[in-house]
Amino acid sequence: MTFEKNSIYRTLLLILVGAGLIFMAACNEEPESTEESGSTPVIDTTESEPVEPEPTETQVIYPQSEEDITFLTIAIDAPSRNRDFAAIDDFGRVQGFDPDLMADIAAQTGIEIEFVVTNYEGMLDSVAQGEFDAAISELIIPEASPPGIAFTDPYLSVGQVLVVRANDAAVSSPADLGTGSKIGVERASAGEKTARDVIQINEDRLVRYSSSVDALQGLIDREVDGAIIDNDDAGQYVNNYYQQLRIAGESGAPWLASRQYGIAVANGNEVLLDTLNSAISQARSDGTVDRLSRAWLTPQDRLVAGESLIGTLDREFVVGMVVNEQINMDPSGGPNAISWELKTNTMSGLVGFSADNELIPLLAESLPTVSADGTQYVFQLRPDLVFPDGSELTAEDVRFSILRSSSSGNFLVNTFLRDANIDGFADEDSVEILDSLTIRINLDEAASHFLSVLATPPFFIVSDECYPLEPAPDSVCGGIGPYLIQDWEDGDQIRLKANPQWPGMQPVFENIQIRLYTSSEQMRSSLEGGAIDVAWLGLAEEDLISLRETEGYRTWEGPAAFKSYLVFEHSQPPWDNALVRQAAGLAVDRNALANVFPGTRKPLFSPIPNTVPGYVAAEPDRDLTEAIRLLNAAGFNEETPLPITLDYTNDNRYSTYEEEYATLLAAQLEETGIFDVTLNGAPYDTFRAQSATCGSGAFLLGWPPSGQPPNYIDPAHWMYYFVFNTSSVCSNYENTAMSAAISQLENLDPTNMSGREARWSEIQEIWAESYPTLDLTQEIRIALSLDKVSELKIDALGILRFETLEK
Repeated sequence: MTFEKNSIYRTLLLILVGAGLIFMAACNEEPESTEESGSTPVIDTTESEPVEPEPTETQVIYPQSEEDITFLTIAIDAPSRNRDFAAIDDFGRVQGFDPDLMADIAAQTGIEIEFVVTNYEGMLDSVAQGEFDAAISELIIPEASPPGIAFTDPYLSVGQVLVVRANDAAVSSPADLGTGSKIGVERASAGEKTARDVIQINEDRLVRYSSSVDALQGLIDREVDGAIIDNDDAGQYVNNYYQQLRIAGESGAPWLASRQYGIAVANGNEVLLDTLNSAISQARSDGTVDRLSRAWLTPQDRLVAGESLIGTLDREFVVGMVVNEQINMDPSGGPNAISWELKTNTMSGLVGFSADNELIPLLAESLPTVSADGTQYVFQLRPDLVFPDGSELTAEDVRFSILRSSSSGNFLVNTFLRDANIDGFADEDSVEILDSLTIRINLDEAASHFLSVLATPPFFIVSDECYPLEPAPDSVCGGIGPYLIQDWEDGDQIRLKANPQWPGMQPVFENIQIRLYTSSEQMRSSLEGGAIDVAWLGLAEEDLISLRETEGYRTWEGPAAFKSYLVFEHSQPPWDNALVRQAAGLAVDRNALANVFPGTRKPLFSPIPNTVPGYVAAEPDRDLTEAIRLLNAAGFNEETPLPITLDYTNDNRYSTYEEEYATLLAAQLEETGIFDVTLNGAPYDTFRAQSATCGSGAFLLGWPPSGQPPNYIDPAHWMYYFVFNTSSVCSNYENTAMSAAISQLENLDPTNMSGREARWSEIQEIWAESYPTLDLTQEIRIALSLDKVSELKIDALGILRFETLEK
């Protein structure tokens, strides 16, 4: 965009065929000279110099005072060799650094100017002869001015510098680079001339790129060991990418070569020269030259920065994760560990769970008013909350968000919300607006755990001005969460900034960076190099084991987000006998089973992990004597053993230790001297085809399904599937006491936490007697950090809560 202040300037295109002034593009290479001190080498980058003016007898009368200068004709070559200095726009106007600088000078002095587009060749001759008052056309000030020409003080000085990687601290000049090192330069640039002619880099060590930005990218990507580019470009990119790049010798280092740009006037035109010099001085001191340089001359292309080469910053916390599938940032998407993690840290719903797993109101002012029949929930929204797009939170956003998840087919929403026409989708009136800040949610039937479900991503509230109705998995709109999505670069780096609108716990760290990797090996390397503060999702077990006891690292254990259990087919002998099931429960040694997995599993004595609110250790410790007594009571003994088959997966679906795990389980059962176990391992597809058709009497499974986080924080998630879907589980479990206890639970007010926990305690006791499943081990979530990390919390969904991070 052409810069104009209070005065205007005009452009005159003069096209004279055959001779004189011709509007044309000049050569691509730009000349270069030294600074005034002459302390840095001059690099000639031009193919030809302007023709020196020939002597003329014409007498030119120059102004005697500044008041005499009211109008100037300025010669300019447009497009210039570097089009950012001068070019012609679609409307025939000159634009670029040089025209904008002259516009500033015109505004300062009150002089009207007219540009005359002319050829670079002969331009100075025309100025010397008085055809033009001055010329500005990317003119480099030479050591000796041509006859008849005087140059102003430089309005722009550009030098060549060496840029190296940020961790190459020993490199302060090109001499510090090894003889086999590669140097990146922009093709046909001053940087190439400097590398070749001043530093005398051999041809086989030069790597030419199409731009200085590409040369810097090559440096980051380790294609070269250094890059020689303009100092302004280097300064901007080193400032923006200081964790990856630095200028050799730092900012005070002398330039390897330099050039200075000036305005040409006729020799003897002292008043004009002084006027221009004064204006140039003002433009440099008030920041105009710097601003125009950034606008026109400094590249704006972004680099793929990669990770820090100098460790993480004190003011930023960096989290590493391994991504093996597409991240879905649409709240209506299904459960996925990384996607739910990012959504939970950048969005929220009416209610949520704190990092300590306490149910709290978030976008709602308080927990809801619930109708007597448990099917209607009325929420009052917090006033004055604003989404990242600037729109205010209203009841309309709540209705839009929840029904949007329903129309996308989200099962958590459609399972609970009213569906009078039984079409599998929530009715339009399942979410009702009572006023701009009051909303009512209508359920099909009472569900005492609905508030836990409401705290999950499918119920997160987003702006109806930012999200479309259709799914938007690549959206970076976010919602009202602990953090705002500030930047998402090239799929491997996400930058978050603390959200001042967040009504929950205020984040400790203002800035969070997430580094996304394709392998555990990459993430481990980054942790070892100090480029991330914590290695989180996707750290391979072998990497965890090898580093967790190493000095300089710290292990953080979170709640379990997965359990392993044994399913019995209750309609088939011997598992139709409760005594046999109870004997199996007493024969297993859960601690020994957990030890099969090096530090990643713990024993489980309940159908729910021990960090889920409502947990009770209802299932007993190992007691072989009691197990044998129960088997004897059921009619089995050493003379009349009990043959059973135990099916399991052997394709590493749940872990690499499944065969060892199943073998130990079988051995524990056989220690009774009565159970006679046949192990049957198979790939999951083969295994599940048999177990899902009730072809297995007893089989090992895991919950939730592999790769998924728990659907919600409530005992119901860990238990209801095995009570209400027994035909699909193929346990064929039925128990009237269990059904009655759950019915009583569902009739409780969902906000009556103590009453619900008492009911859950009773349900777990019934579970330990009837064994819908025999629960064995729970897999904990583990994060591995640098020693300097001092606080880190993982919630009961297995989600790292970024607002708690400290170092």
